[in-house]
Amino acid sequence: MIFSLIIPVHNGGDILREALDAVQQCSPPPAEVIVVDDGSTDGSDRVAAEYRVRVVPIPGPSGPATARTRGAETAQGDILVFTDADVLVPSDLFLLLREDFSREEVSAVQGTFSDYCPFGNFCSVYKNLYNRYVINSLPDWIDTTFTSLTAVRRDIFFACGGFDCNISTPSVEDRTLGRNLIRYGAKILLDRRIQVVHYKELTLLGFIRNQFRRSRDLAKLLLRNRKDEQKSSSSPKSFDPKGRFGTNAPSTMARIPVAYLGMAALIASYLWSGAWPVLMICLGTYLGLAYPFTGYLVREEGLGFAFVSLPLNFLDAVVSGAGVAWGVFSFIVFGKRY
Repeated sequence: MIFSLIIPVHNGGDILREALDAVQQCSPPPAEVIVVDDGSTDGSDRVAAEYRVRVVPIPGPSGPATARTRGAETAQGDILVFTDADVLVPSDLFLLLREDFSREEVSAVQGTFSDYCPFGNFCSVYKNLYNRYVINSLPDWIDTTFTSLTAVRRDIFFACGGFDCNISTPSVEDRTLGRNLIRYGAKILLDRRIQVVHYKELTLLGFIRNQFRRSRDLAKLLLRNRKDEQKSSSSPKSFDPKGRFGTNAPSTMARIPVAYLGMAALIASYLWSGAWPVLMICLGTYLGLAYPFTGYLVREEGLGFAFVSLPLNFLDAVVSGAGVAWGVFSFIVFGKRY
């Protein structure tokens, strides 16, 4: 069993150095480390050259999907391990992956996030815990991938179609690998023992941009899936034609219409007293939908953090709703599939 670790980078700088330092601590180490330099202008290729890695330059930026695919094409291993330039992998990564892939039914393995956040600002901690909560809420066998840490058998990666290289931005390109794996009939194991550290600092503005972009692109992805399924006379039983990819739980998605209905009721309450009951119902419903994640925050960071997170949770729903709306509008009206 030969492991090839593939890391795409575009202007990763010192964060790439942190990621490669973590790789050097792995025992056993991977057979090879491939850093795909996606048109960096900050000397990321020189940073990578300081380590015992293979640097594969490509003209760019072409996007992480293209960079990962190029890395996979040059890899020698029979297990392709994808991570990002801002992710610190655990030292026992390849020991755990060897154990997972010793099971014949496992086609791919998905890791999760550590509860440790290198940055102490509120948005970074909140987003890291949210990502960890979402992934850890999934069952053991999942229908999605997040390339913070995804490993897949090489032959299955190419047989299923890999990433959708038409996606040129770092957004939902990792979900397309999960979609293609499930369509192919592959099985993806979630190994909660594999916990990576996401070395990413988010400001409030960065958080808003990130949520809007991902929601917009996810809406387009789901619409593309629906069209693809309509063109196909049959689809594998294991594929979910609704395109949920395991992460858009009903309580998460339901926050969006409830948030907008609540805002409409708040505005209407200034003109009509009869809107107050609707506003109270929306408030209670929203808090109920947010309760599972809020309860998780209480356990992880305490009551104060969880209480302060509620406005950010609401902002997330509003921004995500706007992203979904724009994604649907641009897809249908302007024909922008990507």
